[in-house]
Amino acid sequence: MNLKELRTALQERREDYSASDAKLNRRINQSYLDICSRRKWGWLRREFTANTYASVSTSGITLSSGSRAIEWKAASPPATVLGKRIVVGGSFYRVVDLDSTGTNGVLDRPFIGTTAAGLTGTIVYDEIALPLGAQTVVEAVLFTGTNSFPNSLEAIKPASMNHRDKGTFGQPTKYSAMEKEPIFRPRTPIGTLTPASVGVAGLTPGSVYKYWYTFVDKQTGAESALSDSTSVTLSSTHDGVTLPAISARKDLLLRLYRSTAGGSIPFLLSDMQSESISTPMAVTDTEPDEYLGARGPSSGSSMFLTLYPAPNSHYQIQMVYQMEASSLDDDNDRPLFDATFSSVLLDGAEALMLTAEDEQRRASSATAKFEAGIQRMISSDSLSFQDRVLIGR
Repeated sequence: MNLKELRTALQERREDYSASDAKLNRRINQSYLDICSRRKWGWLRREFTANTYASVSTSGITLSSGSRAIEWKAASPPATVLGKRIVVGGSFYRVVDLDSTGTNGVLDRPFIGTTAAGLTGTIVYDEIALPLGAQTVVEAVLFTGTNSFPNSLEAIKPASMNHRDKGTFGQPTKYSAMEKEPIFRPRTPIGTLTPASVGVAGLTPGSVYKYWYTFVDKQTGAESALSDSTSVTLSSTHDGVTLPAISARKDLLLRLYRSTAGGSIPFLLSDMQSESISTPMAVTDTEPDEYLGARGPSSGSSMFLTLYPAPNSHYQIQMVYQMEASSLDDDNDRPLFDATFSSVLLDGAEALMLTAEDEQRRASSATAKFEAGIQRMISSDSLSFQDRVLIGR
């Protein structure tokens, strides 16, 4: 059952059609997220594979003793340095900001070496952004090639990573998951959108569309939160939208999102180049709603996998992770668990509504049914939780 069907079913249970859709959605989502929080469900496990990148050497660096400023004189820094660890002058720092030229940055703390120009440093790529909503990593393995035998990765505590050698490079053998600050969010929305008549039966004439974009870190895969939206209204003769040039913040890539006709939820535009490094994007969008991609992020990436030693080559890290559920927002959104348990969700939503209306006797009965339903879901989810792993449904 999707969200719209769940609302109708809840109204029929109550034989009360006076509640607003917003109120019904709120109770349904309270019940749904309550179920999702009860345990590490098998249907909340997902599989994810990421590439690693070798650390790179960069030259022409100018640093001054006691200053946080870093400048690349002889050559531009490699992509990507923003937010990355750099080993220079025998010490390690992190580049926390980069200006619009891409050659002047700021370190996380003052340089303690001797003032010098023409220094050589190493940009360390030892982090992988986990998908949004990831809570914990269940298991991770490393492949040195697409057909190679998997190599085990040992999970260690984040605090133990502080004891590692900062200058060790090679094939990773350990990993740790930790929270980090999200990358910068776009502060400027997309400019003026121009309706277009393309004649390819793409967008729906007479509809309103919204557009967003995000920044993406090429090396880690981290994605920022969405920009503010920009809207455009098509006339009865328009079936496309021409977007203005969009420039990514220096050192980051672009990803573009659009709503469905008349909608307000962002989805990835699947027909266009989703990443364009430091180059303005100017495109005409004619993609039908049916071919939009995944839903856009509700927040920026903040959970990262740190590898040790820092990778010295391309490797593939494959992992199973535990995700957290997000609320049902669109009428077509469906719970992640099997549809046979929709009645359990409705029991919980009904109990919440009865409690709010101070019908304690009926609320207690609905709550008991809700709790019993969750126990049925637990027994169905896994007979041996440690041995049985479900990845999606």
